[in-house]
Amino acid sequence: MNIYEPHKSSIGNIDANVMALIAYGAAIVVIFIPGIKIIAWLAPIVIYILEKDSSFVKFHAMQAFLINIVGIIFSSIIFMIIGGSIGLMFFRPLAYGALGTILLSAIITGIVAIVITIFEIISMVKCYEYKEYEIPIIGLMARKIAYKKY
Repeated sequence: MNIYEPHKSSIGNIDANVMALIAYGAAIVVIFIPGIKIIAWLAPIVIYILEKDSSFVKFHAMQAFLINIVGIIFSSIIFMIIGGSIGLMFFRPLAYGALGTILLSAIITGIVAIVITIFEIISMVKCYEYKEYEIPIIGLMARKIAYKKY
């Protein structure tokens, strides 16, 4: 975990840790607004693109972007499973299995949402302290993209 000296972001001359917090925070707030949660990835990617100087901000913005993309992909897969299960409910012999699949999918989705939120909160706390916390797997990808180390 890298620790950075306090510095400014190139976006609006705001402290870099505050800009990194905005990348995570905007995504967390948007994800709880029905109908527009699909665009939760937008704020972090805009910050990543606009940031010119701070590799710290770029890393955290990319990590916030990637974790939101993972959440969106996972949610889409679960919604397809639930949709298929609802379709199966119209066939009488398969109705109970479909109900079980819907219940299991809802439980798994809730658990994954809680885990993602916990990782984002941990990342927010660490970035406020100018620390570069890597979310498992996603952090390594964010590092490679933000620092362009291939």
